[in-house]
Amino acid sequence: MSTSHKVYDFHRSIGHDIEFHHNALLVPWGINEPSGAKRAAGIFDAAGNYLTSAECLRTEADPITIRPEFDADARVQDLNGRYLFGGLLYGHFGHFLCESTGRLWALDAIEGEIDGIVWFPKLLMGHAAKLTRPYKPFFNALGHPELELVAPQVVTRIRELIIPAQGFGIGELSAGSPEFRQFMRRNLGGAVGPDGADKLYVSRSGLPVKRGSLLMEQRIEELLRLNGFEIFHPQDHPIEVQIARYKAAHLLVGLDGSALHLAAMAVPAECRVAIINRGPSQNIDDYLRQFQHFAGISATRIDAITDYWFTAGRRVVKRETQALADFPTLGAALVSGGFISSATDWLNPEPGVVAAEVTARELRCGVSLQHYRVA
Repeated sequence: MSTSHKVYDFHRSIGHDIEFHHNALLVPWGINEPSGAKRAAGIFDAAGNYLTSAECLRTEADPITIRPEFDADARVQDLNGRYLFGGLLYGHFGHFLCESTGRLWALDAIEGEIDGIVWFPKLLMGHAAKLTRPYKPFFNALGHPELELVAPQVVTRIRELIIPAQGFGIGELSAGSPEFRQFMRRNLGGAVGPDGADKLYVSRSGLPVKRGSLLMEQRIEELLRLNGFEIFHPQDHPIEVQIARYKAAHLLVGLDGSALHLAAMAVPAECRVAIINRGPSQNIDDYLRQFQHFAGISATRIDAITDYWFTAGRRVVKRETQALADFPTLGAALVSGGFISSATDWLNPEPGVVAAEVTARELRCGVSLQHYRVA
């Protein structure tokens, strides 16, 4: 059930919002699965009480998990040891950073050692380790390579479970709590030094087009390369390299996208940042908010979208559009923000070039794309 809306207070300390439970029962999948994005999953204490403290927030006032119904006679596995509850474990790295790490601040707040982190799995998989294994490098970079990562697929009784408050997420939660911001800025990549170009463009051109992006992004890359920028494709590099690049950057430009969540946790406070809105959505606000509160950086927001395309006959998902930006507007904003010296070469492509790019994307996606103008 959704709670009433409240204004998220990014100043509020959650340092004492930690619960300790023995023999808690984790139910990863309920038999009352709701429709949409919500999940039936939850934790019950040893007396059978449902723990609202383990509900997972997507936004500041709306849990994405609801109380699960489950077969009381179902097989229960035991997880012996002391574990920190991490929330809901996503397979997508951007969602992982936002929605699966928000309770990790407690690693610096609890006394004594723990054995690992335990989450609700987002995906139903025969081998649960397939969901956790990709995140070992992240915990290495966080300075906790020793932790066991667990996302049980069956009802599990945990000998000792620590449940901290959630300190990060999307929407207003992207500002983070003081404890979470400090924990990430202090620990993530603590052993990684800056290494890379002073000017960095974080590209999405190597990602699957179905995730949504700008048409002609390679043209942006070419123009920025002429201005001394390194073109960086984060997904092609280990997390330590990504962190090193962000730490080295003093000018950083990118489309709004998941890579910038990590960048906001790592860039130096003196870095100047420009974020290009890559579609008709307002998700860019999350990235602007995160840079402001994590690094004290007031990033330059660039809105230059004039047109976008989406699968014909389907309701538009604004984050998954193929959009076209006005290049003179982009260039002028970058000049105004001090990222480039001149926008003389930032000219719009000919209509035929744009049409060919749209056709190429239709072929890659196997769909027909419908055109929309930005109002």
